[in-house]
Amino acid sequence: MLTLLVALLIFSIVIIFHEFGHFLAARLVGIYAEEFSIGMGPKLFSFSSKGTQFSVRALPIGGFVKFLGEDETNDDPRAFNNAKLWKRIAVVLSGPIMNFLLAILLLTGFYMAFGVYEIAPDILEVAENSPAEKAGLMPGDRIVQIDDTPIDLSDNEKAVESIRTLIKEKGKNALSITVDRDGKDVIMELVPQYNAETDSYMIGIVFGRLKRFSLFPALGTAFTQTGRILVLMADMLRGLIFRGQGINELMGPVGIVGEIGKAVQAGVQQVLSLAILITLNLGIMNLIPFPALDGGRLVMLVFEGVRGKPMEPEKEGFIHFIGFVVLMLLMVMVTYKDLLR
Repeated sequence: MLTLLVALLIFSIVIIFHEFGHFLAARLVGIYAEEFSIGMGPKLFSFSSKGTQFSVRALPIGGFVKFLGEDETNDDPRAFNNAKLWKRIAVVLSGPIMNFLLAILLLTGFYMAFGVYEIAPDILEVAENSPAEKAGLMPGDRIVQIDDTPIDLSDNEKAVESIRTLIKEKGKNALSITVDRDGKDVIMELVPQYNAETDSYMIGIVFGRLKRFSLFPALGTAFTQTGRILVLMADMLRGLIFRGQGINELMGPVGIVGEIGKAVQAGVQQVLSLAILITLNLGIMNLIPFPALDGGRLVMLVFEGVRGKPMEPEKEGFIHFIGFVVLMLLMVMVTYKDLLR
């Protein structure tokens, strides 16, 4: 039940942001929205405000904003088909853009709450019942010396590698570790323990530290990281479309809920990380130039700009309907594979 509730919450937030992007842009440029729907299928309940019907439907697998004159000719000056080309392009693009903005917002909160891992000669975690725990080493301690060998702290990566090398060289022999704890040097004695998996002697610590950000540094870092993730996703998408790479790893709603279940067990950090990836996926997938997706509508608008006149709304609506049917069939196929997995 917890997995389902978290999945519904994530899907709802991501979809609401996407559709609200379309809706808000339309309001700003004067295009009339007849319905704002969260979910697909039969209506569960609805209400009206300022002429727009807001509804929640039974299947939480999508959503839509229905604009006046979107798939048919309408003489109303507020109709989608009568709006200037740049206004319609802005409305179409605003959904994916809102998903990207949501990712930036979530990443900003993530960096402020949890920080970013940095490699450092600091102790981040101490394994239970390990030699390090028994000797009294604690998270936050910074290792400054092993036996008589001081650690060069000018380069974090080299410092960590130096500490690991010194511990391995000691083998099963006792060693002395000097740590900086709250500005004071503390010396502890311990004996490394053999680990069969790594075929080496270890003391049971995880190196590193978490760097937390204030609001504006977190926002800047989130903006940069969102751009990096989008570039990686676009590259993966190209590989999938043109070379079939990763086609067996495609997931539908069932597969995504399964991943959310794993994230719920791992903790809030993993849930938040997955939500960020889901909203970015929704944004970039919607930009694919395929009928019924925002990218398909964008292609039609660009074609209109080049051609100098729009396609008849009824014909365009039929093309998007066919695209929608194909997408639903693809979703059924992917969901079937999810269930088999």
